[in-house]
Amino acid sequence: MNQNLEENVRQILSRWTEGLCPGGQVLIRKGGETFYEGCFGYGNLENRIPITPESIFHIASISKQFTVLSVLLLQEDGLLSVDDDIRRYVGDLIRFEEPVTLRQMFNNVSGIRDQWELLFMRGIKINDSIDMEDVNETIRLQKSLNFPPQEGYLYSNTGFHLLSVIVERLSGMSFPQFVRERIFKPLHMDNTLVRGSYSQIIPGLAYSYQDDGTGTYYYNPLNYSLYGPTSVNTCARDLIKILNEYRNPSLFSPETVKTVLTAAVLKDGSEIEYCGGMMTHVWNGLKVYEHGGADAAYRAQLLWIPEKELEVVLLSNTTTYMASVAAKKLAALALGLEPDSNATDVQNACPACPGLFVTALPDDPVVMEITEQDGAFYMKREYGPAPLIPQENGSYRIGSLDEYLVFHGDTLEHRLPTRTAALRRAQQTAPVDCPLRPGDYYQDETLCMLKISQEGEGLVISHPRYGTTPLYFTADQRGIFGFGPDFVMYVTPCQGGISLDGYRARHMVCRAL
Repeated sequence: MNQNLEENVRQILSRWTEGLCPGGQVLIRKGGETFYEGCFGYGNLENRIPITPESIFHIASISKQFTVLSVLLLQEDGLLSVDDDIRRYVGDLIRFEEPVTLRQMFNNVSGIRDQWELLFMRGIKINDSIDMEDVNETIRLQKSLNFPPQEGYLYSNTGFHLLSVIVERLSGMSFPQFVRERIFKPLHMDNTLVRGSYSQIIPGLAYSYQDDGTGTYYYNPLNYSLYGPTSVNTCARDLIKILNEYRNPSLFSPETVKTVLTAAVLKDGSEIEYCGGMMTHVWNGLKVYEHGGADAAYRAQLLWIPEKELEVVLLSNTTTYMASVAAKKLAALALGLEPDSNATDVQNACPACPGLFVTALPDDPVVMEITEQDGAFYMKREYGPAPLIPQENGSYRIGSLDEYLVFHGDTLEHRLPTRTAALRRAQQTAPVDCPLRPGDYYQDETLCMLKISQEGEGLVISHPRYGTTPLYFTADQRGIFGFGPDFVMYVTPCQGGISLDGYRARHMVCRAL
């Protein structure tokens, strides 16, 4: 292997070369030939087991394309049409009125609320041993959608869950068995499986470790028994085989492959980035197909540029790097392109200051706490505080992560590798004439009881499973609360109660009791 190539890859993934740390697999092919293959770090820190080409990784949402392919195989078998109303197959799970098709679910334009925030509302935590019936019961409760089908684009894991249920009902097999027999075996993906239960032992599985940005790692387990949106476990050498099939279909019909790779179009005629378990966009003038995955601390990216016959697989058992950004850097390296610059212009930056900062609608809800100790500043994170490290341009790096904060007095920018979030200092006292009233509220689509109470000059909100947390106020006087990073929602008064808006579950009306 070219020594300069090896050095450049190691520079891109340098944190994975620093002693006893988690890491990942990298596989790059050009013109059907291996251009680069490498393994970094450890799959098990406790027992010092290095990652090898045979190590297995949970690939999270990259699994979705295999769910779509399973449905399309049943269409090839004549057992369904992807333009059928899902009530034809899972009518016992559906209470909302609008017709929704299988295609709308795998294009992420169905409007069906995402299962995760609904589960949290029900009092089910991410580390509980969640199973398929937990999600089925959550879906049965839903009477409304985020938006009318085909009128918006919003990622929904729930749709892929329902697709896997449909595969089981029509095939007579469990979903893990169907995918093994109809896809993995024919494609000789011999080290690949769908994990059907959190108790299932997977030989060679790399464990999941959270990087807190300080050089410390924490075990971040997956306890759920769910599939459809997730739970394919594989290695880079196996996963890249699906791109062979997209390039030269033999197992699937050309029409099936076209469906996976065709971007959806909304009712207003606008084309979105999501296809059928893959996404597409233009990068450096080149059409790219890719999908990422993130569950617990697992991160993964599958990237394909047909015009250049370039394929990149990046599988990781830690959160050190945003996989999509790292994969693009590897692609740029393989193509001899200048990598995307991490440098961004910073204007009118102020010194860091402690406080609570929140987003406002229509941005996704975020609550961020900055603390100060002995003149140093920290960002509160799930596993502990991460130091804010001053940079020459006036920004602050969050530990060793590729994330930065730029302070502007009462506002700040959270600069992530692919986007920037704007936050404003939260108002912690209830505004004069605050429209949010103390009282008990009931959300009948999640069987959730919430209580808003007066506490000093502010308000708090209580959940039976998550406890009590302050209710802060955004720039537009809406409320916002956070029971940890996964369960953050805006609170807006509405007729007869309050309405909650989360990341992928919106307009959740809670009736005042």
